[in-house]
Amino acid sequence: MVGSGGASSTVLVVGAGPVGLTAACELARQGARVRLVDALPEPTEQSRAVIVHARTQEHLAAMGVLDELAGRAVEITAVEVRSGAAGTLRLRASTRGIDSRYPRALDTPQPVTEAVLAGLAARLGVVVERGVRLTDLTQDDGGVDVTLESVAGPERARVGWVVGADGGHSRVRAAVGERIEGVFHGEHFLFADVAAATTLPPDTIRLFAGADGVSGAFPMPDGRTRFLIQVPAPGPSGDPTLAEVQRLVDERMGEHWRLGDARWLVGFEVHHGQVERYRHGRVLLAGDAAHVHSPAGGQGMNTGMQDAVNLAWKLALVSTGRAGDALLDSYHAERHPVGAAVVRQTTRLTHAVATQGPRGHLRDVGLLLLGHLPAVGEAVAASLAEVRLRYRGSPAVGGGDGVRGACPGDHAPDPAGLSDADGGPARIGDLLRRPGHLLLTTCLSPTSHDRLRAVLGGLGTVVPVVPAPPASTRPSTQSAPDGSSGGPVLVDPGGVVADRYGIGHDGAALIRPDGYLGYLSARTDPAAVARHLAEREHLVGVGGA
Repeated sequence: MVGSGGASSTVLVVGAGPVGLTAACELARQGARVRLVDALPEPTEQSRAVIVHARTQEHLAAMGVLDELAGRAVEITAVEVRSGAAGTLRLRASTRGIDSRYPRALDTPQPVTEAVLAGLAARLGVVVERGVRLTDLTQDDGGVDVTLESVAGPERARVGWVVGADGGHSRVRAAVGERIEGVFHGEHFLFADVAAATTLPPDTIRLFAGADGVSGAFPMPDGRTRFLIQVPAPGPSGDPTLAEVQRLVDERMGEHWRLGDARWLVGFEVHHGQVERYRHGRVLLAGDAAHVHSPAGGQGMNTGMQDAVNLAWKLALVSTGRAGDALLDSYHAERHPVGAAVVRQTTRLTHAVATQGPRGHLRDVGLLLLGHLPAVGEAVAASLAEVRLRYRGSPAVGGGDGVRGACPGDHAPDPAGLSDADGGPARIGDLLRRPGHLLLTTCLSPTSHDRLRAVLGGLGTVVPVVPAPPASTRPSTQSAPDGSSGGPVLVDPGGVVADRYGIGHDGAALIRPDGYLGYLSARTDPAAVARHLAEREHLVGVGGA
């Protein structure tokens, strides 16, 4: 089935945390109609998730809000793993070598991330409806009937699709009969957002492995630090006191911090698991509604926001009738394995650092040996930053004929050294701020360029990659009146696109709106591109070749 027939094409996003806001912004940016509701009457003031990793920063840059967020964050360039009461350094992982335009992490309280995204949502015409709770939903082939509760009373509405981004206690998840499958004895943590006087540099996340579990210190702006401390069980008095946190910090992480001005002190139990299916007909789950795991690697919010980016461009196409809903099956196919991998990785991390006795000694020796191998630190940093994620084998990617190096499903490389038609610096990542797909071609034939534009139509932008500036060009941000030529051009005298993408000097690379490669070929063939769009991405109205 294509589109939503006579039913509303509106997408209802339930939950206005970072995941729901990301989904709503990307849906709106890609042309969908969006309604966003949240049960909380006001945004949270708790710091909660504080780390924004490199891959998520790439998405935020495409959304146009990364600079704003970075200006309100602390830049992190290393992660250290230490052990024992003395805090012996076992492994140091620098972010500087990861393959990203943003080789760093950003630490900032979750309310700041939410405020930046909410500002973007407002500019896109999406208003967060607060104090609105979903209580029930039913769906049929044409849409979803939802019941919402607020101070104004119950509301019944019909929408085209529902995105459940309403957290670990998701009402949307319960309404479709789904549940988290996994380990439920859980781990217990204390979270503390406090002012922390220290002489340690603020550019490093420090994790401490000990017999009692993992502890971590995450620098934040304004002289504050987020402490995460694994404990055997909650204290008898419930939430921790500042004195208790100070004692645990001293015992587990050394006497490096003097704490004060507690903004958030809370005990928290973490489980490990995920739902069996991310898609239930017209209802899709993302973030903590779909997967839960230890916060030790700081990946929960990032994984959820990347769920949202992956889903949003697909759902925007489907909800506006530009693609068949089979495209949404690729959301589960691509993101469920990612969630499973994060659950496994964080589970192993928390179990490993809590190892006691002789096995704990072996852990320390192993970390010490691995810490002397630079490649290991780079791998740890890249894994946490999620820059090695790829969707090879997805039903929504294809091609690869004659290509050497990159594969369909990989994240699109964003090499430096390119310029626009006017000689100014240019990056592929910046072009992703344009809604829709990007179709790069190293073929120099203007006729082929026009045929590719006819194929892609309003679904995106064709970007010729040329070795030298055209003799006569329009400004790179404009298109020809008839749409047959013009538009952005990348000047690539060193052939880095041909090399990094493996498409040579007569190839094509289709970059999806989420920055991943949907199609690659060493030969520019408009008819093959059209077949890919129709068969793999289920797009309708694809132009002729």
